[in-house]
Amino acid sequence: MNKTLDLFSSIPSSDVRILFLDTETTGPDPSTAEVCEVAFLLAEYNGFTFTGKKQVFETLVKPSVPIPPEASAVNQISNRMVAEYPAAEQFTAEIAKLTEKADFISAHNLPYDYMILKRQYPSLFSRFNRKMHIDTLRLSRHIWQEIPSHALQALRYRFELDHDIQGEAHRALFDTELVQSLLHFSLKSPICSDLENNWNLLVDRIHSPLEVKIFTFGKYRGNLVEDTVASDPDYIRWLMKQKWLSEEHPDLYHTILSKTGAKK
Repeated sequence: MNKTLDLFSSIPSSDVRILFLDTETTGPDPSTAEVCEVAFLLAEYNGFTFTGKKQVFETLVKPSVPIPPEASAVNQISNRMVAEYPAAEQFTAEIAKLTEKADFISAHNLPYDYMILKRQYPSLFSRFNRKMHIDTLRLSRHIWQEIPSHALQALRYRFELDHDIQGEAHRALFDTELVQSLLHFSLKSPICSDLENNWNLLVDRIHSPLEVKIFTFGKYRGNLVEDTVASDPDYIRWLMKQKWLSEEHPDLYHTILSKTGAKK
């Protein structure tokens, strides 16, 4: 059931509004998947402090294709559940009431949700460029580099992020509220202590290069980057000449630059 709560009637223009979001979809490929549930939480902040004012919208959505059983096994949403709900475009006006007020958008693995929402709601999400993206997955990788998993549910249990959150994991509103809880927890970390309550600086920190430990492709897939740099410099030199490396794997590109001392 969709619900909307609006507490933004008299917010000073200097305050920042972040639109937390989550999608449940018909599949893992963001280039083809469709939403079967969406949730949005527009929250007001004074600096990094949440004022408590928020506006919420959530709803099931009937996709144009059946929900595969593999997707239902993850999100617990069946074709029977969405049978009486409208298609995605029918919710454009409701979602627009939130997107038009947002200064930033935030999700865990935001590029996945953003690619789908931009495709299904181009008039609403195209304006959110990279400088407006707060990806809590990438932020968590900056803060807790040594933990084995940065999956949202793993972080939920590791840091007990689900206090006062009602509902079920992998449902859109629950995960949206969990993302907000994770962001609040992350802002208390030392890596955020010098950001002066500035959201733009936080975005810059999130998008700064991450160190890549292991190759995820090619003949050295699964090998340590540091070991490969030392053992096969010819391969590394060839790799660094490939234009697609900096475009498709910017973190790996910067990791190799750092370990080889090479210039850009």
